[in-house]
Amino acid sequence: MSKNNNVRIVTPVGVSQYAWLTTPDTQFDADGHYKTNLIVKSDESQSVVKAIDNEMKKSVTLAKEKTKGKEPKMANLPYEDERDDEGKATGNIIFKFKTKAKIITRDGKVIPNKVAIFDSAGKPMVDANVWSGSEMKVSAELIPYYTAMAGAGVSLRLRAVQITKLVEGGAGNSKGYGFDEIKDGYRAPEDKTFENEVEQSQNTDF
Repeated sequence: MSKNNNVRIVTPVGVSQYAWLTTPDTQFDADGHYKTNLIVKSDESQSVVKAIDNEMKKSVTLAKEKTKGKEPKMANLPYEDERDDEGKATGNIIFKFKTKAKIITRDGKVIPNKVAIFDSAGKPMVDANVWSGSEMKVSAELIPYYTAMAGAGVSLRLRAVQITKLVEGGAGNSKGYGFDEIKDGYRAPEDKTFENEVEQSQNTDF
């Protein structure tokens, strides 16, 4: 677990959108990011909104210290109302989570940063290819920040997800190749590699 004092949140169950949880998105950054949006019912997510808003106040205070009291520029919030094709609010909120795929320590060491993925019983999932539309809870850290370019804001640093309904696709696992489970067939030894990599990255402050 991280040793810092960042506030942590766990969301209610929501529906993932633009999910990059098992492979990083490298379109705009060669090092890549893991990320997902989460669509949650508004009336179930007010405690999360309140926590983010409280950290936003801290960010504004930090910004004013750096701008010597001047009103700081404000970054976009990491959540927004979901709207339909006609622009009407649906009653849901979209939260935006992201984390770096690589951590560079103070001494220059590069550590792969994995998102921990668990099933509904809390068992680590090591070969699932999680697609958008999967239902899940998200665990994240709230990171207040200020930069002159972006302004004062709060980022939702993705740490782990708990899958309650899996939408899976692609060729990153056996189902992606069209294989079903064969009863009474060979079972490979449990691979702890992914679980160990997650533990290493989760214990690193960045």
